[in-house]
This record gives sequence, C-alpha cells and structure tokens, in this order.
Amino acid sequence: MYRIAVAALVVAATGCATTGGGGSREGNATVAGIIRLPQSGLQQASDACDQLQVTVSPASAPSDALGRGMLKASRGGRCSFNVSGLPSNTELQVGLTAGAGLKCDNGAAPTITPEPKTVKLGDYATVNHDFTLSCGA
Repeated sequence: MYRIAVAALVVAATGCATTGGGGSREGNATVAGIIRLPQSGLQQASDACDQLQVTVSPASAPSDALGRGMLKASRGGRCSFNVSGLPSNTELQVGLTAGAGLKCDNGAAPTITPEPKTVKLGDYATVNHDFTLSCGA
C-alpha cells in the first residue's frame, strides 16, 4: 500500500511539473521571412546570416525574446528565418539586429529596413515579414 501511495505521489508531481501550466508564453503562431543582403559593399558577406538575429517579443517588452528561432543562409544573397512557438492573439514586435562585426566596406553598420513592426497573430497563423540590409546611400 505504501508503494502505491509513493508511486501515485511521484506520478502526480511529475505530471504537474511537465504540463504547460499558467504563465507559459509558448503558442502555435509563426513569423517567417527573408533578409535581403546588399549585392555589394558588405564586408564578410559570406557569413552575414550568422551575424543577424530576428527577435520576436511582446510589444510591451521589446527585449524579452519569444519563440524558437531559425535563421540560415539562402540562395541569391539572402537569409531565411522562421520563429515558431509564438503566442497568438498578442501584440508582438518583430525586429532584426545585426552583430557588431557586420560592417559595410566604409566601416559603417548596415542599414536595416523596415523598422521593427508590431503584428498580432491568430491561432496557428503564420505571417511573412521581410527585411533588407543596405550599405551606402
């Protein structure tokens, strides 16, 4: 009888610890897109995608990243990204940052357009959002 009670207690404790209880911010929405790199004028263009980061965060807390992100080199001087596991029906900000090592030939940081954008995704929704990096005028 004692063993059954202990086993039931362990199962109950494990079940409570592994369920996505209150406060979970994971969801089922996704943000995907491409990042266009400059055709010329970018130093270390071969590993530019490794120096970029797409961040999806609550609009009220832009430094609090959400979701599971993937960013990889793609064809034609582009990077593709996908951030999944995002909460739905929440105001989210989508932004792109470049690492300090990513520079234009003139030594300046590349310009990123557009600015971070606020989106609201429905259940199981995917929104496409593209960025462009540019060097020079």
